Amino acid sequence: MWILVLVLFSVVVALLSYLDMRKPKNYPPGPKWLPVLGSALTINSLRKQTGYLYRATICLAESYGPIVGLKVGKDRQVVCCGYNAIKEMLTKEEFDGRPQGPFYETRTWGTRRGLLLTDEEFWVEQRRFVLRHLREFGFGKRTMAELVQEEAVQLVDDFKKKIAMSKNGIGEVFEMRDAFSVGVLNTLWSMMASKRYNEDDIELKNLQALLTELFANIDMVGALFSQFPFLRFIAPEASGYKSFVNIHQQVWKFLKAELDDHKETFILNQPRDLMDVYLQMLHSDDKKESYSESQLLAICMDMFMAGSETTSKSLGFGFLYLLLNPEVQKKAQEEIDRVVGRDRLPTLNDRPKYIHN
Repeated sequence: MWILVLVLFSVVVALLSYLDMRKPKNYPPGPKWLPVLGSALTINSLRKQTGYLYRATICLAESYGPIVGLKVGKDRQVVCCGYNAIKEMLTKEEFDGRPQGPFYETRTWGTRRGLLLTDEEFWVEQRRFVLRHLREFGFGKRTMAELVQEEAVQLVDDFKKKIAMSKNGIGEVFEMRDAFSVGVLNTLWSMMASKRYNEDDIELKNLQALLTELFANIDMVGALFSQFPFLRFIAPEASGYKSFVNIHQQVWKFLKAELDDHKETFILNQPRDLMDVYLQMLHSDDKKESYSESQLLAICMDMFMAGSETTSKSLGFGFLYLLLNPEVQKKAQEEIDRVVGRDRLPTLNDRPKYIHN
C-alpha cells in the first residue's frame, strides 16, 4: 500500500514538474527552466557576475536575441533588449497592462490602486483626472518652472549654510544622491497638497531613507516574495515581505495625516491643490466607482514615491557624471555663463539657446 502511494506521489510530482518546466508554444528563447525556480538561478548568477540586473539581461540577449523568455518563480516574463524591440513593445497597447499578485496589491491595502500599477479603464480615468487638474496647478507650465527656480535657490542657500557651518569654513562633502530629494518633493507636493518641507524636517528625512531602502531591495521584476508568494508566510523577513509592508505602512501613515489636515480645512468649490479637487469629486453626486479616499491616498503615494525618488536620483547621477568628466562640466558651465550669465536664474526661454543641452 505504501509503495503504491509513494509511486503515485512520485508520478504526480514528476508530472507537475514537467508541466512547470514546459514552455508555452512560440515562447521566446531563453535559459532552461527548473521546477518551481524557473530561470531564477541563471538570472541570479548573471546578476552576481555583472553587478546589476540590466547587465544580466544584456548577457541573456547576447545569447538568445533581443527578446528573451524567462520564468522566475510563478511568473513568466518576457524581456526586450535593444532599441527596436523596446520601441515595438512600447507602441502596442497590448503591453499597457500591469501584473497582479501580492507585490502589487499589498502596497495599496490588498487591491491594486493608484496610477503606477493599475490598468485598463480604471487607469485611463484616474490618469486623465490627475493630469488635467495638475495642469491647473502648474504641472507642465511656466509656473512649474518658477517652483523649480525657488527650490534651486533654496538648495544653493542650504549648501552655503552647510559650508559656513563646517569646521574649517572652507567646504564640506555633500552626498549628492540625496541632495535633491526635498527640493524635488516640494516642487511636486506644492501642486498635490500646497505644502513645502524644510531641508531639516526629521520625519521627511526618515521617509526618504525608507524609500531609498525600499528601492534598493526591489527591482524591475519585483521582490523575492512576489515570485514566490508562499515565502511571505514562512520567511517574511528573508523574502523582504516584512520590510516591504513596514515601509509602506509608514508612508501610508504620513500621507493619511496630510489628507486628514486637508479634510479639516477643505472648502467646497475652493480647491487649493489636487487633494482638494479630488475631495471635491468625492463630495459630488456624479462620483464614479473608481474614485475613493483610498485611491486618493494611493495616487499621493505613487507621486510621493516614484516622483521624488526617481527624479532626485537622476539628478544625483547627473552630478556624478559631471564630476567624473570635468571637461564636460567645464563646457556646461561656459555655456550657462554665455546664455544666462551670473546675474539671473535660467528660465525656459533660455533652452533654445543652448547647444549642448
